[in-house]
Amino acid sequence: MKEPIDLEPLFPDRSSGEALGAQLVRRLRRAIETGFFPPAVRLLPTRELAKRLGVARNTVAFAFDQLVAEGYLESRVGAGTFVSTAIGRVKPRPASSQRALPRRAAALAAAKAELDRVGSSFGPLRAGVPDLSLFPFNAWHRLARKHLHGTAGYLQYGESPGLRSLREAISRHIAQFRGVVADPDQVIVVEGAQGAMHLIAFTLTQPGDAIAIEDPCYQHARAVFRAHRLSLRAVPVDESGMRTDELPRVAALAYVSPSHQFPLGVALPQARRIELLQWAQRSNAYVIEDDYDSEFDAHPLPSLQSLDREGRVIYAGTFSKTLAPGLRLGYVVAPPHLADTFRTARDVVSLGAPAQLQATLADFIAGGYFSRHVRRMVGVYERRRRIVVDALTQNLPTEFKVGPAQTGLHVAVRGPRGFDDVAAANSMGLNRRCLPFSPMCIRRKDCKGLLVGFSSAGDEAVAEAATTLAYQLRGVR
Repeated sequence: MKEPIDLEPLFPDRSSGEALGAQLVRRLRRAIETGFFPPAVRLLPTRELAKRLGVARNTVAFAFDQLVAEGYLESRVGAGTFVSTAIGRVKPRPASSQRALPRRAAALAAAKAELDRVGSSFGPLRAGVPDLSLFPFNAWHRLARKHLHGTAGYLQYGESPGLRSLREAISRHIAQFRGVVADPDQVIVVEGAQGAMHLIAFTLTQPGDAIAIEDPCYQHARAVFRAHRLSLRAVPVDESGMRTDELPRVAALAYVSPSHQFPLGVALPQARRIELLQWAQRSNAYVIEDDYDSEFDAHPLPSLQSLDREGRVIYAGTFSKTLAPGLRLGYVVAPPHLADTFRTARDVVSLGAPAQLQATLADFIAGGYFSRHVRRMVGVYERRRRIVVDALTQNLPTEFKVGPAQTGLHVAVRGPRGFDDVAAANSMGLNRRCLPFSPMCIRRKDCKGLLVGFSSAGDEAVAEAATTLAYQLRGVR
């Protein structure tokens, strides 16, 4: 029988971290399955094959022994090693685009497509990112070191809902800053706002349930709900927030960002908050209150949760905006009657965030460092907000509108009818790129504009970037 001459499929990748023997087993197996080495063909002796491939003879012997055990090869005494005649050619794998995905995988693919459509922002006008150059590193490092020395307990499994000390600290913080009254047992520590949305959807919904959602909407929350295969019922946002008179008759959840709507920046007035709570009671639904950056509002409206008397609001907060996104810590406040359910769900979904990180944050809050940092950053961001708003209002074309601009870490620039916000965002380059509104919309076609942040860079940088943006928009009308 003719020996195979072409050894291209078998040559090892020495830059890979995979062992040479494992590589040879995998490559030989694939060559046999695809018919490159057909049944009954004799392979080179181990010594010669090892020489040609530049590997040790033991490596080839190991691969042959493994594939004999798997039935791919046959060893004949005095004759050599042959491809087994019992192995038929494997049908070519269909291209990924031709293969039907499982329903959950298809939902994740749809969620990824939505995130890709919105994209990311960069540079001085990036939205929603705190100024990490002003992070209180000294205090944080001192507290972190304390929990690194002689604390083997932090290397064990902890409470999946979060350390008791952190849940108590969060409970005190939100009571003072947001008027949210909650026992520490109602607080569940999660991995940022994304973790909060995932836990809520996992706990309270099943595929096919309806969720009333702001239009336009925060793209990452929307992606989570898509991934859970929920039916999105778009409720338009106007100058006073979600149009509560257009809520669907039936839904399992409603998602709102009432203090500083993302992306338009408007606040939900008291009357609509009451209407939303009445709808939830009437529809036997729950409301997710995404309170992502209200700490930076000097005079915020009361939280939706503080108005809730029927246990219909699930409050979600995050430390990504107030401290640093890399901490990946946030929290959910469940209504009292759902607290045990959420704790069980957290047990199922995750065994908790890193205990040492939680302990550091607990001390950081309890020691007053967090509140001092927030007070300092309120002043910094208020100054930068004025700088950006002044630069935009002085230099934007008259048909563009800025605001509202009283709170949060970004402002909205609304464009005129016919404005192509996606093309404008893509034309600005990476250093001043802004997020467009229209890809965040579900049904609306009339919402065009750009999301302009001011929190991640210094005063001069955001002033220059905002002025440049305004002049660039003169050319893309």
